[in-house]
Amino acid sequence: MEHFTHDTYIVLDVPQEISDKVMSIRSRFKDQFYMALPAEVTVAGSSGVGVLKSSQNSSNVYSRLDEIAAKTKAIKASFGEVQRFPYTNIFFFSLQNENPFRKLHEEIVQSNIRFLENSFPYKPHCTLCNRSSITEEEVDALYSIEVKEEFTFKTMSVYALESTGDHVIVHLLHRATLSGNE
Repeated sequence: MEHFTHDTYIVLDVPQEISDKVMSIRSRFKDQFYMALPAEVTVAGSSGVGVLKSSQNSSNVYSRLDEIAAKTKAIKASFGEVQRFPYTNIFFFSLQNENPFRKLHEEIVQSNIRFLENSFPYKPHCTLCNRSSITEEEVDALYSIEVKEEFTFKTMSVYALESTGDHVIVHLLHRATLSGNE
């Protein structure tokens, strides 16, 4: 029976054409950590609930996520304005309509998948950067960024992050296609 050995998250993958724009922004603002991560919207693991509990059977988790994905319709979305989490230097794209992300988050949380606790309420978002120091000019530049195109989230993935000193290795553990009618 295989378990989770690193911090593990459930995410919706940002489609390639929009992902390229997000990665360009991350590069522009020199966030080495987020440049190593795929562009995504986390549905479980960073807010609302913590990462997956390590002691559960990974095959059971993947099976349950496949069931959820099979009845979840691909999510049409567009980014809203750039926002900043209070008292942090974490900047992110908000989403114009959070409802489908919140619905999917709740369905995953209500399943038999187990998570560690997290004190932050769920906020669907796509992180752009998180730097320990940032200038006011950079803050103004971040707030001025817009990506107006509508796009569709078609896949839900499970990623594990392995920290190795000064960098992170991202392991794609599982991917499911959102293929439902709901």
